[in-house]
Amino acid sequence: MQNKIKLVLHFKKIINLIIAIFLILGCSNSKLLFKNIPEDLEIKIPEAIINYGDLIDVNISSLNNQSTSIFTPSSIDKIGTIRNGEARKLDGYLVDSSGCIDIRILGKIKALGLTCSSLSESIKLKLKEYVQNPNVRTKILNFRVSILGEVGKPGTFEVINQNISFTELISRAGDFNKNADPTKVLIIRNSNNKIETQYLDLTSYEFMNSEYYYLKQNDKIYVRPDDTSLAFDFGFLRNAGALSLLTSIIILIVR
Repeated sequence: MQNKIKLVLHFKKIINLIIAIFLILGCSNSKLLFKNIPEDLEIKIPEAIINYGDLIDVNISSLNNQSTSIFTPSSIDKIGTIRNGEARKLDGYLVDSSGCIDIRILGKIKALGLTCSSLSESIKLKLKEYVQNPNVRTKILNFRVSILGEVGKPGTFEVINQNISFTELISRAGDFNKNADPTKVLIIRNSNNKIETQYLDLTSYEFMNSEYYYLKQNDKIYVRPDDTSLAFDFGFLRNAGALSLLTSIIILIVR
C-alpha cells in the first residue's frame, strides 16, 4: 500500500513539474518587444496610399469662393460652416471599382494608388481650366484600424492624421495582456481588393523596418494567446480541478 501511495505522490510531483515548466515558459523574456534596438535606427514615415473603397474628403478653395463652390457637395455650400466627422463622411467621394472618384464638373479622377498630396495635385490641374490659383486638400475619411485578441481594449480606432504605427495602436488598445504572444501577431490587410495575411514577430527590432510597422487603413490585427495559455485553455490543464480529479482516479485504480 505504501508503494502505491508513493507512486501517486510521485505522479503528482510530475504533474506539478509540468505545470511549473509551462509557467516558467510563459514568464520568459519572449514578451520583451524590440530587443537590441540600435541607437542609429531610422524609420521613414510613409504617406497613406489610397485604396479601393476609401472615402476621400476633397476641400477646394480659392481667392474667389463663389468660383469653387460649384465643385463641392451641396451640404457644404454654406460658407463658414464647420462640418463634423459624420457630415464630412456624407460629403466624401468614394473610390469606386475603377479606382476613381467622381467630382461634379471635373468628372472621374484617378485616385487608386496615389497619396493624398498626389491626388490633390491631380485635382488642382483639372481645376485650373475653371479657377485661377485653386487650392486643394484631400484626406482619407475612413482611415481606421482594428485590433482583437489579447489586448486590454480590443476594438476599432479612427486615425485622424492618417498615420499610425503598430506600437501606437498597441498603446491605444491598452497594451498586451499577460497572456499575449508578441512573437506571432497576425495582420490582415486589404491590398488592391486582395486579402493578405502575415504573422509578425514584434520582439525583433527588424520588424520596425518592415512594411508592416506603419499600418494602412482597415488593417486588422489579431494578438493570439501564448502557448502556456493555450495549454490551460484547451489541454488537460483546463482547470485546477482537473489535477485533483486525475489524482483521485489513480488512487482508486491502484488500491
